[in-house]
Amino acid sequence: MSGRVLLYGATGFTGAEIAAMLAGKVDLVIAGRSEARVSALGAELRTPWRSFDLSDERAIDIALEDIDLVLHAAGPFGTTARPMMHGCLRNSVDYIDLGGEWPVFVEAMGLDAAAREAGTMILPGIGLTVAASDCLMATAMQRWPETTRLCLGISRAQIISRGSVESAAAMMSPNVIVRKDGALATIPAGSLVRAFDFGEGLSEATAMSWADVVTAGLMTGVDAIEVYSEMRWAERASYRLSGMTMDVFGAEPAKLVGKALAQVWPEGPSMEDRGQASFVMEVHAIDPWRRERRLSMRTRDGYSFSVLTAVDAVHRVLAGEGAAGFQTPALAFGADFIFEADAARLEPVHRPDGSVGA
Repeated sequence: MSGRVLLYGATGFTGAEIAAMLAGKVDLVIAGRSEARVSALGAELRTPWRSFDLSDERAIDIALEDIDLVLHAAGPFGTTARPMMHGCLRNSVDYIDLGGEWPVFVEAMGLDAAAREAGTMILPGIGLTVAASDCLMATAMQRWPETTRLCLGISRAQIISRGSVESAAAMMSPNVIVRKDGALATIPAGSLVRAFDFGEGLSEATAMSWADVVTAGLMTGVDAIEVYSEMRWAERASYRLSGMTMDVFGAEPAKLVGKALAQVWPEGPSMEDRGQASFVMEVHAIDPWRRERRLSMRTRDGYSFSVLTAVDAVHRVLAGEGAAGFQTPALAFGADFIFEADAARLEPVHRPDGSVGA
């Protein structure tokens, strides 16, 4: 295993935990925007460090001169991913990140040809979004390759960090995206509902914009994909009302409110809270004869999940796994990636007739 890794965003909530797990195990350089914070962490971990701003293209190029792989952990990724991805392309450096904002995946997919020419891998979404759902859908497709429509349900978030609130605020929109007939389409926020079993019987969930709608068509070959988030009736009504309000007044006022909320939100949950939190994801795989098969999975909390998958991905890339061009986690490392990283497990499926299956 060889190669030098630069972890940008090493002083963030998740980045610091990843840095601690990689320090001494790989040839690691930590980096970020704040020289004071990065140097302090470098001293603590006895790890080389670099400080540079992503608005400075020349500084990025200098920082990547001796780097083989970038693990990008500095959000909001809607702002930070683009300059780092392009920096990696200019310097033929492999790129992976923890981002989940769907527009970043659209841009990353557009870099596929340039990345192949540079011999560089572009792999966003190595954390909970989208590694968990990507690998679950890939597992479903292995079992039922005749599937023509995928509907993914995600249980309610039990813990939320400041970074997640900030990213969600930046993504607020009166519409959500779905994949229909092989292309992205928009529908009004809160207008599409589907029931999923997250372990306690059927619960209604509402369609939302999720990066798998962008990427899963490439990974699965399926032309119809929707992603849903579990919401109570009052939450669905509020979501629909906020979408209608943004449709009239625009999304900027709502984004400003969300950004202000992020400033006072706790940076991250405690280890005790994380130990009690998890996500359940259920995918409905529907074939041309409208037969529906279900596959369910329980993940660790989003932050522990992302740390485990990011660290495992770094080791895999350094060992030569992955390929040049745009990749998803399942395309690069296989459908079992998240299970082998001990970040998730498949759950028994409760069938309508009362029986239980794998």
